[in-house]
Parts: sequence; C-alpha cells; structure tokens
Amino acid sequence: MKTIFSVSTQYRHVSCALPLIFLWVFSLPTGMAIGSQQSAVSKEILPADGFRVLNADRYFADSLFQEGDYLNAAHEYKRLLFSDPDAPQIDFIAFRVAASYQNAGKLENAIRAYQLLIDTYPKSVLVARAKNNIAQCHVLLGDSAQGIASLTRFLSEHKESSLAPRAHFTIGMLHIDKGEWAQASSVWNEVFLTYPESPFAKVSDRLARTVKDVDTLPHRFPTVAGVLSALVPGSGQVYSGRTMNGLYAFVSVAVLGSASFYYADQERYEVAVPIGVLGLFLYGNSIYQSVQTARTFNIQQERHFRNRLQQEIRDSGLFGTLSPPKDQIALVLWKSKF
Repeated sequence: MKTIFSVSTQYRHVSCALPLIFLWVFSLPTGMAIGSQQSAVSKEILPADGFRVLNADRYFADSLFQEGDYLNAAHEYKRLLFSDPDAPQIDFIAFRVAASYQNAGKLENAIRAYQLLIDTYPKSVLVARAKNNIAQCHVLLGDSAQGIASLTRFLSEHKESSLAPRAHFTIGMLHIDKGEWAQASSVWNEVFLTYPESPFAKVSDRLARTVKDVDTLPHRFPTVAGVLSALVPGSGQVYSGRTMNGLYAFVSVAVLGSASFYYADQERYEVAVPIGVLGLFLYGNSIYQSVQTARTFNIQQERHFRNRLQQEIRDSGLFGTLSPPKDQIALVLWKSKF
C-alpha cells in the first residue's frame, strides 16, 4: 500500500496567523489578553502533493482533513490507530488525530491526543511539535499561565528545535497580554541574545526597548482622585479626564445640599432629611466614581499601549504565512490574539 504523505524529519518553517496576542495576540485578545478576547483556533496544514496512498481508509481520513471536516477526520484517524497500530508512519496518524481536534476547536481533546502521541511514541520526530502545540492549545483556552509554563518546559527540553525562537518570543507576547511589562522586556532581551540569527531577534530587540516606555504612560492615582472628590465633589472625575461627569456630580451634590439646608432652616424636616440623605449618597458616589475613573484611565492607557505593541508584532510579518520547502510540513501556528 502507498503512504499518503512523505514527511520530512526537519521542521524549520512555522507560520502564524496572536492575540495575546495578542493572542495572542497577539487575538488572542485577547489579550492576549495577550487581551481576554476569544481566539481563533490555529490549523495544522499539510501539503496536498507528494503522498502515496496507504489504503482506502487512510485516503478517506486525509480527504476529510483536507476538506475541513476535522471531527470526522479525527474519528477516522483514531480508527486507523486501533485497526493498524503497526502501520508505517503511525506516529504521524496519531499527530493527525490531535491536529484534527485542534482545528475543530476541541482543544481539551487535542491536548490529550498530543500527550498520547508523546507518551506512545517518545522517539518520534513529531514529539517536539506536539509539545509546542499543547502550549498553543492552553493559550487558546485562555490559560496564559499554563501556556507560559508549557512553552518554558518546551524550551528546556528542545533548545535546539527550530521552533524554539518562536516559542520563546511567544512567551513575551503572553506576558504582554497579562500586562507584565518587565517580564516581557526580559524575555525579548533573551530572544535577541539567544537567537541573534533568527528573524525574531531584531523584532525582539525593538519590542524590548519599546516596552520600557510603559513607565512614561499618563497615570492617575485613585487615592488622589478620591481625596479631590471628598474636598470638592466631582473634582476627582475631572482629574481623570471625565469633566462632564465631574460637573454633573458637583452640581447634583451642591443643589441637593443647598435644598436640604434651606428646608431645614424652614423647619420642614420631612423634606430636608430625604433630600439630605440623597445628597450624601451622591456625595459618596462621587468619591467612589472618582476612584473607579482613575483606575479605568490607567487601564485604558495600558490597553492602548498593548494594542500598539501587538500591532507592531503583526506588522513585523513574523507570524504571517510562510511558504515552506516542498519536502517539509507547513504548520500554521499561533493564529490567535496577535
């Protein structure tokens, strides 16, 4: 029987569509979070030429995969694993099970399938890629902490992998998505020093220097905003750039306070007391809103800065689709926040 794909043992070219980035990214959002936005699921893509037919079942499974019917493709590949466990390139079939789940958005299933490949075929050339993709799945699930841990473990075990520069760079992207600026700068400095010949080096150096500008971002102190509004209602909002909200708070408290004193002076306490209570409520709310407005101001400044970094990553072209050599597998990775 003929095999469907001739798979190279070298995997040097990886392409991405962040996230957070974002992503992650870079869409991540986010985040990237990166921000906290729902990321698109990256797809494992193999060239359609240069393969030999193993059998009709394998051909059918590959056809489903190429057509984008990933769940049915996963079921067919799993059936092949059980029916012919000694088939040529059986590790590649196991990899396709995980890739099908990943493409279908069944990320928990994909993680388990990748781990099964690692445990069952520890000497396979696909093990490094499977570990890298496990980290990617964690990121797409929104678990940046686990994604960073998985990528760090991948780097410690596969320092010489062609995927190492990309994985290391992505750790910096995940720190950005979490607002961990110092950690991101440190990681990108390491990328620049560790992989000077990599296309990620130049971009990492530039980003590491740009991240330091976070200290120059406009900042408002919530405590100062609260004290200002305690002294003059609404002044805290004005301090944080919400002038109209501040004026509204000032006028409301001033009018209600004056009315309460007026009716009290007239000994109409049944009117003065409710108006006074309402005025006190608006006075306290003004202080609270001032504190929240200052915090929101700072968050927005950081969000704009993060978007600027993520845009720079997108514009770098590092995560665009690359055209790999004919004898290599083309994998689209990190199609998320960035």
